[in-house]
Amino acid sequence: MEIKFAKMHGNGNDFVIIDEFREEVVKEEEKPKFVRAIAHRNFGIGADGVIFVQKSEVADAKFRYFNSDGSEAEMCGNGIRCFSRYVVEEGYAASPVRVETLAGIYELEVTKNEEGWWVKVDMGTPKFSKDEIPTKEDVWGKEIKIDNRSFEIYAVNTGVPHAVIFVEDFDFDVVRTGRAIRMSELFPEGTNVNFVKREGNKFFVRTYERGVENETLSCGTGSVAVAAVARKLGFADDKVEILTRGGKLFVEFEGEKAYLIGGASRVADGKIRAEELNYEV
Repeated sequence: MEIKFAKMHGNGNDFVIIDEFREEVVKEEEKPKFVRAIAHRNFGIGADGVIFVQKSEVADAKFRYFNSDGSEAEMCGNGIRCFSRYVVEEGYAASPVRVETLAGIYELEVTKNEEGWWVKVDMGTPKFSKDEIPTKEDVWGKEIKIDNRSFEIYAVNTGVPHAVIFVEDFDFDVVRTGRAIRMSELFPEGTNVNFVKREGNKFFVRTYERGVENETLSCGTGSVAVAAVARKLGFADDKVEILTRGGKLFVEFEGEKAYLIGGASRVADGKIRAEELNYEV
């Protein structure tokens, strides 16, 4: 069986897009193993996540996002930008696009100019209470030790849980440290972990992503988390520039509501030979 796909990325955070807007392509019970196979960097297409485009009864389209380990996540900031460009390009919706996710309905403005495709996402209001993140206890400014190094943690939910940690430099193992915090009992559902180096109103961010279980080149919800925490601490104003290993993202605030602004690149379209995938990886 051949399955059509698109390969897209937002600042290097890359995704395989599977179009189920008109009909189901991958059976529901088979989606996790399909995702693991197709996202594999050696035996599949390779991706941080897989996005299924589906019809919605409450919005223009439904966003189903799966991490590369096959787990379904509520939201992905870079992924939803790619998704919204896709549905506009395919003629399923016009900008502004209303998108149904497990984290609620999001509205996105999709534009194209000489620099490419840009998407502005209404990310809603970041949540700081321990029950909404969730955390086992209040971790705002809590100090923990990893490999004899102290880290001060701030937590927020921007569609998914995030830990934000300000550092002077990145002279430590980001993946090892990020994994230790992601697995901490402080976060009963796990967390994404953002290490941040501040330079004025610019923030250099490296993110360990839950579900990918590795560092990614960029994380949209993580960028919003960093901006929200920095603003709450008085480190940033209402317009924040986030620098990731994959490129720039911008976060703007109107009152308490956050907006994520960034590009969405569509680099390939093709067909997957489903019977050739390695489902044992």
